[in-house]
Amino acid sequence: MIDPALRTALTVRLDAARHGLLGALEGLTERDFAADLGDGQTVVRFLANLAALEHRAVVEAGGTGTHGAPPEKPLPPQVVHDLAGARYRIVRTLDAPQADAARVTALVAEVERLEAAAVERIRNRPPAPPPPPQIPVIQR
Repeated sequence: MIDPALRTALTVRLDAARHGLLGALEGLTERDFAADLGDGQTVVRFLANLAALEHRAVVEAGGTGTHGAPPEKPLPPQVVHDLAGARYRIVRTLDAPQADAARVTALVAEVERLEAAAVERIRNRPPAPPPPPQIPVIQR
């Protein structure tokens, strides 16, 4: 088990990183989630990959569980849920009796790095294309 002061400090850092990510997602529409980030990857696919990377980081830090590939056709609610699941596993890793201070500190640093990069990519994404024109309805 890690020192409670270290656990608190790491949790504060995790919360700040997640707050930044959620801030970048605030106000995104379904159309925005489907928008290309400029490299052929959509916002929702990018977030699905982020969740997979966070799950992998937990396992590499000695946490329990497994990691796999992100879903083939992710949807925004699934991805947000998967990110919440990754965060739950990270916190469980911090609280594990066998937690190693160096490993969990490295885990938190990796999550901070990943989420900061995600914030940057999402905020700097190209603008979404305009919606298709509305088809006029002919009134009788």
